[in-house]
Amino acid sequence: MEKHTADVKSSKTFFARLSPEETSLIKSYSKEKKYLPGDVIVREKTLTDTFCIIKKGSVEVTKKYMDSEDMVLAVMGDGDFFGEMALLDQGTRSATVKALTSTTIYEISRKSFELLLKKQPDLAYTILRELSTRLREAGTLLVAHLERKNRQLTQAYIDTVQVLVNALEARDTYTSGHTARVTVIAKEIARKMGMAPEDLYTLEMGALLHDVGKIGIPDSVLGKPGPLEKSEFQIIAGHPGMGGQILKNIEYLENSLPSVMSHHERFDGKGYPEGLAGKSIPLAGRIIAVADSFDAMISSRPYREKIDTMEAVKELRKCSGTQFDSDIVETFIKIIESGGLEFLKEALPEQGVDNKNR
Repeated sequence: MEKHTADVKSSKTFFARLSPEETSLIKSYSKEKKYLPGDVIVREKTLTDTFCIIKKGSVEVTKKYMDSEDMVLAVMGDGDFFGEMALLDQGTRSATVKALTSTTIYEISRKSFELLLKKQPDLAYTILRELSTRLREAGTLLVAHLERKNRQLTQAYIDTVQVLVNALEARDTYTSGHTARVTVIAKEIARKMGMAPEDLYTLEMGALLHDVGKIGIPDSVLGKPGPLEKSEFQIIAGHPGMGGQILKNIEYLENSLPSVMSHHERFDGKGYPEGLAGKSIPLAGRIIAVADSFDAMISSRPYREKIDTMEAVKELRKCSGTQFDSDIVETFIKIIESGGLEFLKEALPEQGVDNKNR
């Protein structure tokens, strides 16, 4: 079992700062208990209504997550406290507390605290304010941990997808690096257009997987050096749909399916596989279509030589409004003009892209 320590400091020893009179009052409403090193004082998911103050010693507070990892929430010492939720709501423990050294605690039941609240309201309210601060800190800690886990999981998904993409591109040296370049271009366009972060991730996964359906296309068709026969083109045209079939049962890729399926649709409705037109084509699909076509034009293929960036830009403009969404084309051209794509900079003339006939 792995143990992960939270990136937070131990909580402040609030009760160590109380006066002897206040400490004596709290003691009169509690039970004193002693624990040896390694003893479990409270266990996660057990029902309890007691609040504990450490008179002397030290404890470790841990929480188990679904992946069976233990996260250390805090290490506490003299004057610190735990189990504060028991005073507010009788329920199961949210964490486990274990003695690290010989430890003595004051244990206060919810009923005893209610008596303290009636007879010593100033002291009780001071305690409640401290508990409120602790709860906010705990909430912040848990959110930070979940965000970190989510980032790790997201990266794991991307890495897994990248392995699949690498396997696909290994079949065809002419398209090596194509997917990575299309993804970079598509993400840059999407950022420039103000796409939300969660939608940007969906687009990234769609861009990485836009050609995954080609895994089912025979090498003789995929790498043919000359023009395709009609029957061969039909096989190629089936790759968006095949990509959708491959990915449809993978839950975390569900939102990326429309971009995989639609990156060969045309703005004028003459694309495939469904003949969608205009804004009925998913935005991510329209963006990937521009990125995919541009990279194909500036890359050598078995059936034709590459063209330079200037010619590719002219072709994008020529097809703007028919094959491509004109807003996306103009956004991308502005990115090229500003040198925003590192791997294209060497291909750009010093004066930038010709802006005539925009």
